[in-house]
Amino acid sequence: MKLNLLPTYVSKEGQLRTAIAGSLILVVLSLVLSVFMILKSRGDLQAAHERADEWKPKAEAAVATAEFADTIIQSATGIQRNIKLAEAMDKHNPVYPDLYREVLGYVPAFFRVSAISATPTGETGCLVTMTGIIHTFQNYADLMLALLRIPGASNVSRAGYQITDPAVPALSEQDQVGFPAKPGETPLPSNPLERLDALIAKGSSDPGGFTGTGNFGTTDPGPRGAMPDWSQITVTVTLADRKIQTPLPRATLAKAGPATQVASNTGAAGKVSGVIGGPGGAPTTPGKGGAGGGASAPAPGIRSGRRGSAQEEQ
Repeated sequence: MKLNLLPTYVSKEGQLRTAIAGSLILVVLSLVLSVFMILKSRGDLQAAHERADEWKPKAEAAVATAEFADTIIQSATGIQRNIKLAEAMDKHNPVYPDLYREVLGYVPAFFRVSAISATPTGETGCLVTMTGIIHTFQNYADLMLALLRIPGASNVSRAGYQITDPAVPALSEQDQVGFPAKPGETPLPSNPLERLDALIAKGSSDPGGFTGTGNFGTTDPGPRGAMPDWSQITVTVTLADRKIQTPLPRATLAKAGPATQVASNTGAAGKVSGVIGGPGGAPTTPGKGGAGGGASAPAPGIRSGRRGSAQEEQ
């Protein structure tokens, strides 16, 4: 059995000396670590200043190059605008021929097209107007049904058909039988002698020999018109989902201010303005294939490829 006969203050004194020694060690370590951190920070700061001084000329050169590039870009704004405008006009060139080709694919063979044009009615709509030759009234009715098959067609209007079929006129004092007569002709009398005299008078008054009606049988290379008992009609088709509106060069160039307007008189701007127009690149006016208008020129190259058309004989 071991007894601790020492007073308690002896053990407490030893613990106090140990605590003081540990505290002194911690203070010394803290001072050393603080000095090390201060020196390390100063070294890193000095190195950073040296690197900054080393890269500063290069950074200033990069900033100067960027500012110079911005100046060049600003000076080339007009060129970029003209390039984009020319690209938009080049992209728009096949719009009208593609539309004509699509519409003519739905035109029946009994309708001989002599002219076709398109006029935009907004950003997504247009009116296609066709002029051509047709024979019978049944073809006149079937033509509307054929054109309504065009995708996006909402309405078809027509005009110009001339009725030439003979019809029985109202009975009169001279004509008690009701002989058929063509529109505009005087009904023949019922009396045989009077009818014979009327036929003789009609035969002597009618033109005789070759008349060249519709430019047929002539050496004229021009288009052929309507033959006797045929009619020249005009058909208008309203189409939706057709973006054929021509870009507006004037509105695009006006954004640049007077500088571009002055430059438009130079040779370079003249080359760009030569592209402005409807199909084919010809200069146009509003309503004739230019800005906000349609192309009124026929498309002979497209029509010549139609099958079954009487126009191939021309």
